[in-house]
Amino acid sequence: IASSLLQLAVEQARAHAASRVVGLQVRIGELAGVEVPLLENAWSLVRERSLCDGVDLSIARTLARWICTDCGAELARGGLLVCQSCGGLVRLAAGDELVLDRIEMEVP
Repeated sequence: IASSLLQLAVEQARAHAASRVVGLQVRIGELAGVEVPLLENAWSLVRERSLCDGVDLSIARTLARWICTDCGAELARGGLLVCQSCGGLVRLAAGDELVLDRIEMEVP
């Protein structure tokens, strides 16, 4: 994951003729299966001697949310995965994402 983030950031920096990347903002859902401390540790290793050298990740966590596919009602956390309003099926609406939201870079 850290290597992929680096690759995306470097590709975008080169596409915009940036001299270096100064910030990265990442959004990670609680169900994405990402251990944030491990990602931060891996990032500190892969960023060395790249356009992202010295850049820390700004990580925003997203809570899991389920909504009913029939009536659109949002389910309470920790409840059964059946709509309490209409009995319909539910789907995960947020919480499994891993998104590179923002890249800040220096450009000439």
